[in-house]
Amino acid sequence: MIDLCTVVFEPEVDILHLQARSIDRYVTDIGTIYVVVNDHTSLNKIDVGQWGRHRSRVQVLPRRLFGSTWSDNGWVSQQCIKLLTAAISSADHCVALDAKTIVIKSWPQFRSDQQLAVGTLPVYPVFEPSRQRINQLWNIDLQRQLGPGGVPFWFVPRLVRSMISDIEHRVNHSFANWFQNQGCITEFLLYSGWLEYQRLIDTMIAPSQLQVVNVCHSDLDIVDQKLDQMQSSHTVSIHRDAWTRLTVDQRQRYLTLLEQRL
Repeated sequence: MIDLCTVVFEPEVDILHLQARSIDRYVTDIGTIYVVVNDHTSLNKIDVGQWGRHRSRVQVLPRRLFGSTWSDNGWVSQQCIKLLTAAISSADHCVALDAKTIVIKSWPQFRSDQQLAVGTLPVYPVFEPSRQRINQLWNIDLQRQLGPGGVPFWFVPRLVRSMISDIEHRVNHSFANWFQNQGCITEFLLYSGWLEYQRLIDTMIAPSQLQVVNVCHSDLDIVDQKLDQMQSSHTVSIHRDAWTRLTVDQRQRYLTLLEQRL
């Protein structure tokens, strides 16, 4: 059984409800669905009925539950909130989603011989500042991160808790304040670094069985290729900044896919 975690703010409430319907259709074996609101205006705008058969499992939480002063940079704060939410999960795994992540195909079995089948991939050059900070934190040489590359991302909550405890002991600050003050550290790379430091990646991680296609603003030159790849993907997403720059035909291709699958 898994828990799910999505961090949302007001501009993405509508797409979150679409995600909810996709989870209702394709995802089983769910414990708790954590929806954490990363602003001061959207708490009462979340309709748990959109999760259908899973509605009783949804917990809509304000970010103040985690007791921190939150960065004005929502990209930074939502990463921190994903880690803090995974830390309160009592499940074996907590899967982090973006609000725009839509499930369009039943997920495969992710455990093989007690390993989590999400694979690894090299650290992208754009994350080099994050990699360097993490290397300094634990005196490691991180060369890989856990897959599949972005969301969905599988956390092991007990390992997230031990990571947070270790960091707080090292830096003598609350984890939320420390993380947000770093500016460049990303949640998935930090967790990958912790597993590397603990020498767990090779024993825990198996080759990926998950296909995901996420489109961001830097993918505009390959959008058509990514739209083709979505046909066989388990989850899809298009960032709102990329969406505004798609052609009419590209938008329609994406909407048609969602209509067919949902």
